Amino acid sequence: MSKNKMTISHVLCRITIGILVTFCCMPVIGYSQSDEIQGLIQALEDKNVNVRRRAIRTLEKAGPSAVEPLIAALKSEISRVRAGAIEALGEIKDARAVEPLIAALQDKISNVRAGAAEALGKIKDLRAVEPLIAALKDKNMDVRSWAAKALGEIKDSRAVEPIITALQDKNAHVRSWAAEALGRMKDARAVEPLTAALEDENADVRNSAARALAKIEPAT
Repeated sequence: MSKNKMTISHVLCRITIGILVTFCCMPVIGYSQSDEIQGLIQALEDKNVNVRRRAIRTLEKAGPSAVEPLIAALKSEISRVRAGAIEALGEIKDARAVEPLIAALQDKISNVRAGAAEALGKIKDLRAVEPLIAALKDKNMDVRSWAAKALGEIKDSRAVEPIITALQDKNAHVRSWAAEALGRMKDARAVEPLTAALEDENADVRNSAARALAKIEPAT
């Protein structure tokens, strides 16, 4: 009897292992990534905001195949969902997101606008230059700061003069990021304004200006 019991137990064990292997190997034997993505897309409509945000974070890992549903999520009535979708699009860095992100620079919620500026800086598409220059005049200092940083990442010469103007921003954080951006752009036109920024009342601005000047080769 004990031998029979051991045999039955052994068989059951093998069956259990087989089920687990089948489940773990679903992507190979019938379960496709598109099925998972479709499920996550449906979750973007869930009534619970946290479910939507978790779906967005997971979709981010899917890369380019998730861009269109994430763009659609930018139309959500919930700002946290829009902000999450923007962050994901910035990480994916797909050019299809550029125009929707530019539109998001006009969002009524400041952290959504700031996130859009940050995401555009990561994608580095030249279409974003003029809208980001306009964002340097946003009423919110975080948006202005991220716009300056994004322009510094894109490094288009059209942005040099507007960023130099941002060195006079009323907010020290914006001035500091403008100085950092000019350092990344390494344009000789910024040398004199950055030299003047060495006298800024804020220590962070002065430090940023000094670092920026060290990156710019003097004009010959």
